[in-house]
Order: sequence, then structure tokens, then C-alpha cells
Amino acid sequence: MALFSGALLVSTGALAQIARVPVQPSQSQGSKELWVPGKAKPGTCIDAGQIAGAVVIDPTTIELVMKGGKRWLLKLRNACPQLSYYGGFYYSQSQAGKICAGRDRIIGRAGGACEVAKLMPLVKAGKRKPR
Repeated sequence: MALFSGALLVSTGALAQIARVPVQPSQSQGSKELWVPGKAKPGTCIDAGQIAGAVVIDPTTIELVMKGGKRWLLKLRNACPQLSYYGGFYYSQSQAGKICAGRDRIIGRAGGACEVAKLMPLVKAGKRKPR
């Protein structure tokens, strides 16, 4: 198993300085742009190296902001309230460089792991592709 956070992949056997995914508190009123979730597909994976930061929306929901401006909504199988502690989190991944729904876990810096249930792309409201 490997722990990955931010832009540094480290084997759990070689404990070294591990970067983290920076987390900001949710700002329910401050955002000028409205993003809405697209359709979740089972087994969706994202490139972990492209994560620039995250916003913990609630204990089961994280908005991932990617390098280049894309966004993803990460839904956890169960509540994981420790994610907003200490301003960041780690994650375990079973495929190097990827975080996948239904397979990988988010690990709070205060302890505790929570399974990633869904990953959904976020799109700006009014910008949805026609079906």
C-alpha cells in the first residue's frame, strides 16, 4: 500500500516526509460560480498527481480542485468528520498515481480511514453537455 498526498508518492515501508492535500473550509455563500455534479460511473479514477487542493463540504463530501481548474466531487461511503482537522488529508491508493471510487481510501491526519464511494466530475451550472 502507498500513501499519496499532494504531489509526493511514498511507500509506507519507507517513512519519509509526506506532503498532504491542502483542505480549506467550505464557503457556502462566498462562491460566485455554481458547480453541479455530473453522473457518477462505477470505478471512476482520477489522476492523483493533478490534485491541487480540496474543500471539505461535509463529513461525506469533498470537492477536489485539480491543476488546470477541473473539479471533482468525491463522496465517501461513511461520515469522516476528522478530514477537516489539521488542514489536510492523505489517501491510500491501490493503483499508482490514481484514486478510484469503490477501491481507495481517504485518511484523515487525525487518524481514521474512509472509503471513496463515488467520484463525479463537476461542471459549471449551465455548461452541461447535451445528452
